[in-house]
Amino acid sequence: MPAAAGVVCSEIPIHPALAQHVQLIWTLDVDDAASFGRAERILPDGIVEAVFHYRTPFAMRYRGGGFDGQPASLVVSQTRRFIEIQPIGPGGFVSVRFFPWGASHFVGAPVSAFADRTVTAADLWGRDVEGVQEQLGAATSIRERGRAIQTFLLRQLRRHRKDSIEALVRAVGGYKGEGRVGTLCRDLGVTQRTLERAFARALGYSPKHFLRLRRFLHTCQLLRRLERPRLADVALQGGYYDQAHCIGDFQTFAGMTPREFVAAEKAVFLDIE
Repeated sequence: MPAAAGVVCSEIPIHPALAQHVQLIWTLDVDDAASFGRAERILPDGIVEAVFHYRTPFAMRYRGGGFDGQPASLVVSQTRRFIEIQPIGPGGFVSVRFFPWGASHFVGAPVSAFADRTVTAADLWGRDVEGVQEQLGAATSIRERGRAIQTFLLRQLRRHRKDSIEALVRAVGGYKGEGRVGTLCRDLGVTQRTLERAFARALGYSPKHFLRLRRFLHTCQLLRRLERPRLADVALQGGYYDQAHCIGDFQTFAGMTPREFVAAEKAVFLDIE
C-alpha cells in the first residue's frame, strides 16, 4: 500500500553481521497527524521490534486499552494481541524488527520476560540507549541514522550473542502451522521439553503458539494475494480444519473477521519467516 502524502517510509540496508538475526530496519517520517490518517492496526506476529523515536513519539494502544504516548525508545513483542499506532504530531522513528530467533542475541534477559508487552529500551540496555538516542536526534540523513542504530546493535550482539536456534525455528516454521508439536519433535529428532524450553527462552512463547501464528499469518498472505478469495478454500489451504476455526483465530488475533481483514486499509502484518 503506497504511503500517503506527508508520510515517508525508507528501508535501511542491514549490516552483514546483523543479517542473520535482523529481518528489517526501516524509518518512518510523518509531517503531522492529519497526513497519517486513522490509526494503523499491526497484527500480532510473535516478533520483537525495537523502536527509537527521533521526533515526537507516537501514541499506541493494545487491544482492549486506550491510547498512550510511547516512550522515546521502546521494545514491543506481540504474541497474542494487535496494537494500533498513530502520530500525535510531527513524528519520526527507526524500527528494528528481529527474526523470531534474533532478539535473544541482543538482550541479557530471556525474551519470555517481556513477551506480549512493551518495555522501554533502557529496561533492556540501560544507559547505552541514551547515546544512540542522541545520535539519532542529531542525524540529518537516513544513512546517518542507519549507521547509529547498527553500531548500537553490533555492540549489543557482541555482549549477548548466544547459541542460535535459527535452524530449529526455521524447521518448525516450514510446517506453516500444520501438524502437532509431538509429531514435529519426532521429525526433528528433539524432545518436546527441549523444543519448548528453547522457544520460551529465545522467542518468548511455545512451539504450539508459533505454529498457530504461522497458520494465521500464512492465511493473511493468501487473503491479500488472491483477487477474490473464497474463505472456505483459503481456510483449508492455510491449514485450518474449517472456516469457523479460521474465523476464530482472526477474531482473536486481528479483532476482525477474515472478510473485514480483506477490506481493511490499515491492517498490516509482517510474516515471521
